[in-house]
Amino acid sequence: MEVTIIEKLKEAGIVVALPGDLPLAAIVPIADALLASPILAVDVAFGGTEMPQLLHDLRRRAEDKLLIGVSGVETAVQLQSLQNSPIDYISSPRLDDELLIGCQNGGMAYLPGVISVLAAQAAQQKGCSSIRLRTGGPAGADYVRALRQVQPDLGLIVETELNPVEVYGYRQAGAAALVVGAPLFTGHQQTMADLITQARIFMQAWQDGGSWQEKRSQNGRY
Repeated sequence: MEVTIIEKLKEAGIVVALPGDLPLAAIVPIADALLASPILAVDVAFGGTEMPQLLHDLRRRAEDKLLIGVSGVETAVQLQSLQNSPIDYISSPRLDDELLIGCQNGGMAYLPGVISVLAAQAAQQKGCSSIRLRTGGPAGADYVRALRQVQPDLGLIVETELNPVEVYGYRQAGAAALVVGAPLFTGHQQTMADLITQARIFMQAWQDGGSWQEKRSQNGRY
């Protein structure tokens, strides 16, 4: 189950980060815009009193067309509060054994947050097939590349702030998927037309990076 979810996350490529305190009235048009793009995965930040209902409304609208994850889960109690929510994975700020076991028991994928090579190695040793790597800045893609060289079998779901022109470099470096907030999604007041436009720009940049990888692989250089 977890492997299937992770593979679908990688297939999605661009994962849209959403706040957990969105107005309930906003989630249906947001879901429609993302599906029209098409975006295949969203990452909702833990928090907000109406988050459980928001997740249910999102799932009801998107059905099985969207992977839905929750980020920022820090404790087993918080994970327990999500047990009836229709989600596919959670991520936490750091590796947590209780969350790992809880996800395994609940049929969800678990992405521990990682910022260092040592933390990435620890996650892989615990059985995590993928991690959520937080990076950014001018050297962000280079760090992804360096970690990929050290741990080539570990899936790197990269959380970073970036513009579409930077997506290409991250995919070249070995990112399995990118978790992206602004400028793709800027808030519930963003027009749906702009959300669709931004999502398509990011998706095209991701696909262009994949084309480059395929050509280089065929030439025996990647």
